[in-house]
Amino acid sequence: LCDTNNMTQFVDLVIPTNNKGRKALSMVYYLLMREMLRQRGIQTSLTQEDFETDL
Repeated sequence: LCDTNNMTQFVDLVIPTNNKGRKALSMVYYLLMREMLRQRGIQTSLTQEDFETDL
């Protein structure tokens, strides 16, 4: 997971994302999980809020 100020030399795969916001990383993890489960044909009732941390 890479922001604009990260170096990507010698990196095979980069997912560009905002990692500065409070909910940004939880959204990225939620989207990755949702897509992986969708490709495997698994249904889930998890929402984005299930990936957020309590402050």
